[in-house]
Amino acid sequence: MKSKGFTLIELMIVVAIIAIIAAIAIPNLLRARMAANETAAIAACKAFCTAEDIYRRTDYNQDGVLEYAQTLSGQNSLFSSTNTGNFIGDLALIDSSFALAEGAPGGSATPKAGYVFVVLTGQSAPASGGTRSFMSNATNMTLGYALCASPNQYDSVGRNTFQVSNSGTIYQQDQGAASPVATYNASQTTNWVVSQ
Repeated sequence: MKSKGFTLIELMIVVAIIAIIAAIAIPNLLRARMAANETAAIAACKAFCTAEDIYRRTDYNQDGVLEYAQTLSGQNSLFSSTNTGNFIGDLALIDSSFALAEGAPGGSATPKAGYVFVVLTGQSAPASGGTRSFMSNATNMTLGYALCASPNQYDSVGRNTFQVSNSGTIYQQDQGAASPVATYNASQTTNWVVSQ
């Protein structure tokens, strides 16, 4: 009596076919995930601009100065879940996951879609308008704002770093594995392309 089943050769052919299909599919899935993360970072940059414009129209910290928020969370920020400083009540111009994503890559920030964000307080010479600070004095940011979004793990969650300022234009550039988001100065938009 002959038993029915697969031979070793047949099983090896099936495993080889599955390996070939996986080798084709996995890189496409990773690229799709990175594209989704980059799209989320661009959306966060747009939300930041809207939130900053709203923040500037209302004196949330009641210091008599209409200014831009200097951080995403905490005092003088776009998100505060507790009464801090002179704030009255909670402030939520951005969502909490965006607020928690403030910091440098690999730092204590909780990335939002793989990206971390830094609010910038000035720009350097290559930027449109040249070197300038957004601070009108030591405590008030009234002359503009900027945000930098950088992938927390380069080539795993994303490749492009994004910057946006009060002009509303979002710039992107592949900064490579070493993208020191905490040291950006709203400026390195020379040779960057405008994000779609």
